Amino acid sequence: MNTSTFLPTSAKEMRRRGWESCDIVIVTPDAYIDHPSFGMAVLGRFLEHHGFKVGILSQPRWKESGAFLEFGRPNLAFAVSGGAMDSMVINYTAVGIPRRDDPYCDGGEPYFSKKGDAKRYRIRPDRVVQVYSSQIRAACKGVPIIIGGIEASLRRIAHYDWWSDTVRRSILFDSKADLLIYGMGEYPLLHTMSALRDNKDLSDLRIPGTAVVRKTTDDLGDTIQLPSYEEVRDDKKSFARAFCLFEKSNRNHIIFQQQDTRHLVQFPARVLTSHELDAIYDLPYTRMPHPKYHDIPAYRMIRDSVTAHRGCYGNCAFCAITAHQGPEIVSRSKKSVLREIRTLAKVPGFGGTITDIGGPSANMYGSGCAIGGCPTHDCIKDGTVCRNLLPGTRDYISLLDAAAECPGIRHVFIGSGLRFEGPLLPELFLRKILKGNISGHMKIAPESGSDSVLRHMGKSSTSAFNEFYRLYERICREERIASRLIPYIIVGHPGERRKDVYATRDFLIHYRLQGNQFQIFTPSPLTRSTAMYYLGYDPCSEEPVEVVRERRELEKRKKILTGRDRGAHGYQ
Repeated sequence: MNTSTFLPTSAKEMRRRGWESCDIVIVTPDAYIDHPSFGMAVLGRFLEHHGFKVGILSQPRWKESGAFLEFGRPNLAFAVSGGAMDSMVINYTAVGIPRRDDPYCDGGEPYFSKKGDAKRYRIRPDRVVQVYSSQIRAACKGVPIIIGGIEASLRRIAHYDWWSDTVRRSILFDSKADLLIYGMGEYPLLHTMSALRDNKDLSDLRIPGTAVVRKTTDDLGDTIQLPSYEEVRDDKKSFARAFCLFEKSNRNHIIFQQQDTRHLVQFPARVLTSHELDAIYDLPYTRMPHPKYHDIPAYRMIRDSVTAHRGCYGNCAFCAITAHQGPEIVSRSKKSVLREIRTLAKVPGFGGTITDIGGPSANMYGSGCAIGGCPTHDCIKDGTVCRNLLPGTRDYISLLDAAAECPGIRHVFIGSGLRFEGPLLPELFLRKILKGNISGHMKIAPESGSDSVLRHMGKSSTSAFNEFYRLYERICREERIASRLIPYIIVGHPGERRKDVYATRDFLIHYRLQGNQFQIFTPSPLTRSTAMYYLGYDPCSEEPVEVVRERRELEKRKKILTGRDRGAHGYQ
């Protein structure tokens, strides 16, 4: 088994490199896949490129604190991630039932040991960041712990936690970590590691994209103070005020929030440049899982895809992407994407088909702003695209065409979702992708068929979808294309009433939309929809919203929308 081209995952592999210890050990509950679509590989390769000795501790047996000392004591720090998905989301369904598989584990098997084994327990523990941090602290006192990834990022301030139905402190306090990195972590982690190498105290640092615990905020200068943890825990109006302040200010200001006698302090975000993004994706990934794994479902899904950009300015109320990646679109250059495609074409087993060149919304690639950005990032509002938004569809068409010309490439498809607002999906672009870049079905996200619910979601109205659908049908008819639309629908979003369920059902029937992407709303921390769910009203407008919490009611609504219970007239 040749592991020399991977970052070391064990002491044995570390010593083969001639190292006695690692500078940093990255701990993750996911199987180690050395592919640029997986965060731990990206961070590891990035630090390696900058001269740090990196070990990847993947899926440690977390009930044994000694398991976290596989590499011994790191020279500088442990970096703890919750993985590619939030552990509570991946461990439980939207109605709280434990899931039976984990796509980031070998064979999708979420447990150590076999069924019936007395030592059987989940590979990914609930609240994994806290569990890992606690065990590391027990096993290796005095070594700094840095936490990051989506689980930490979305819990960086006091937040409502649906799984416990409580308002919880910042995860930085509950994990007793030394520093939290939110959003895209490459440069914040690099600057943190450089500071540790220079023997600097983490609590004194002011690194963009990080949060720390401080005893005082007197020396910070111009700041924005959120209501304290105790206030937001005990008073819903204070929770709403904190949420709106955070949503408005967190990317451009130093904010702080008192939690016990100390303060959480978050520094403004750091936005990557296109040049920096190119450099990150140009690193020497093998694009394969570590040889100790056999079949990882998440890898199969993403293996032949290419990330073209990061960020999303959709500002959907239920979506964590804006809170995590940010609303700014940072696109890679065409040259960088094509370099990756030429590398992909040489990977053993590649069949010539690129399954995706995209991002959170594929047709946001190349987008820009005529005035350089604004505080609100309301680029799309009720189907209307801001006059200052510069769509990048021509650049995206050029990229797709250039990719198809690369040696060894037979097909180039778009697997990411697409925004259907007119300026982002003009006729020239839609015709082009339907003819050559859509593999039989096209993913779109109307999310609901009720204009009332769509308004609460921050999504475009049904009239915007109707304009898209008329264009789509005409092109398919003119070009004789047999294409199918796959809709994403959220069931039970705050503000959804019974009549809205039937409006969505009628919407799906009218447009002949079917599929299996119907998801019951899961309240993820730090989203506006979750704040609505907790409060019973919009935190900023104070408009009341109906909230459904009963599991049976939610499952009933999903059955109606998927067609399995459309005859339930007594439900109305």
